[in-house]
Parts: sequence; C-alpha cells; structure tokens
Amino acid sequence: MPLAAETTLVLGADGFLGRNVCRYFAERGWPVVPVGRSAGDLDDWCTVERIFRTAPAVGRIFHLVTRQRTGQVQYGMQGTLLAVNARIHLNLLDAWCRFQPQARFLSVGSSCAYPESEAPIPETAFQTGPLHPSVRGYGLAKQLLAVGSEAFAQEYGLTWLHCILATVYGPHDHMESDRSHFMTAMIDRAVAEKRAGKDEFTVWGAADTVRDLLYVDDQIDAVLAAERHFSNTMVNCTGNLPVTIGEAAGAIVAALDWPARVTYPPASFRGTARKTLDSTRFLEATGWRPAVDLDTGIRRVLASDYGI
Repeated sequence: MPLAAETTLVLGADGFLGRNVCRYFAERGWPVVPVGRSAGDLDDWCTVERIFRTAPAVGRIFHLVTRQRTGQVQYGMQGTLLAVNARIHLNLLDAWCRFQPQARFLSVGSSCAYPESEAPIPETAFQTGPLHPSVRGYGLAKQLLAVGSEAFAQEYGLTWLHCILATVYGPHDHMESDRSHFMTAMIDRAVAEKRAGKDEFTVWGAADTVRDLLYVDDQIDAVLAAERHFSNTMVNCTGNLPVTIGEAAGAIVAALDWPARVTYPPASFRGTARKTLDSTRFLEATGWRPAVDLDTGIRRVLASDYGI
C-alpha cells in the first residue's frame, strides 16, 4: 500500500530519529500519529496499554524508542540498559499483538547487537558470539527485540521487520556527552573549539577506528526501501561505505574551513576498533544507494543546528 494511503504510529517521535521520521513523512504528506515522551514511560505497561487503546488503527508501527548511553558511562549501567529496554520492547510487542495486529511492526537495531568482528558483519552472524563489553546490556535488549518480533509474529500471524542501522547523524541529534553518537559529538566539539579560537580539534578514539555512517534522511529512506522488499526478517540497512574516524574528522575540519590540527587524546573512550555491517543482501534486493555524501551531510548539520 502507498505510504500516503496509510497512517504510521511513530513511537519515540521526539527523539533524534523519531523527529526526523515525522518531519520526513510530513514533507511528503504521509499521515503519522506521533507518540513522544509526554505520553509517559513506555517501560510501564499501563502507559503502553493506554496509548495503544486510544490510537487509531494504523498500517505501520515505527518503534524508535530506546534508552541508550554512549562512551565510558555505559560500563556502569549495563543492568539498567538491559532492564529498561527489555521492558519497553516487550510492552510494545505485546501491545502490537493485542491492539494493532493489522499493522506492520518496524523496529530498528544497531551493530552492537552483533558480536565483534574484523570483517563486515552479515545478518547470519546474529547471536553467534559475545557482544562488546561496553554494550552487553543494550545489545542483548536489541537481540530480544529482534527475536521477540519474530516470536510474536509466528504465534499470532503478524508482520514485522527489524532493520539494523548505521551510525546515523543529522539535525537535532542528542548533544549530551553520554548520549551523542560519534559524528554528532565530533561536529559539536569542532564548532565549540573553533569558536573558542583553538587551533587543535580534539577527537575521541583513534583515527583508524571504522564505522558505518549515514545521514538521517538516507537512513530513513533505506528503512523504507527495506520495507518494500523484505518482511518477517532482520536486515542490515547501510550503504556498505564505511568511514574511519580520521576521514570523518577531516571532512568536518574542511566543512568548517578551519585549519586545525586533529589530535586524539590517548585516554579518551575507545569502543571496538572496527564495527561495520555487510548490507549486500539489502543493497542487491533494493538497488538503494545513499543520496547524501559526507561533506553535504556535515554542511546540512552545520546550517541547521549552528547557523553556519
């Protein structure tokens, strides 16, 4: 069914990805029912039941809600991230089954749900090894979401899709030091250090760390492309174009026209050295390719969030 002909329930509508999904849909005239923080905590069943009982019938549920932290702080709250996210995911799966069984359940995951690997990670690597220590709780909850989607769908005859995303960046991302992803944190720090008159750009991690990276509109478009071609499965949704932290830092400095020296403090947080997805299955099935290159994406963020 065309997107314009059905309504989408967007859970997490005032988060980074949710805000951009709602904006992306609104620009195209596609109807959405946004559910944000003001509706209450989705780890509480009574709140979720109320939301789903009062929502209109929809064709799609976009589950974008997660409790997440980044950097060193993750190590000290693995139990919290597991418990809160597991309750959120199970509540939403249960509500989907009870109140919106006609809807396709689209949820998003990240590469942290896969074991560490030096090679690009295909979907077949799911649950084949241990997770990185920094994301054990969060990643295990994402595994529960993917497996739970399949289990509920098999038992009740429902339709689902779990999309594993790249590291997404774009306007209106979280800026807090314990919540921002690496690209958003780098852009924000670069702007602050340039405005402070510094001639060094301080980058956490290592220059040769490898990650997938997508501008937010491209990532939304990739998920919708996956939905058109896949159902009842988990699929990696990236462009198979990984970048290094050093490449990203160089692109930021160039976009700011800032002749700064890039430095990497040895004591800064470093996750796994290489985490990149193998999205060949997705790319071959859809023919999708990203439309926004790294330089353009950075300049859009600078214009939107900093007026540069």
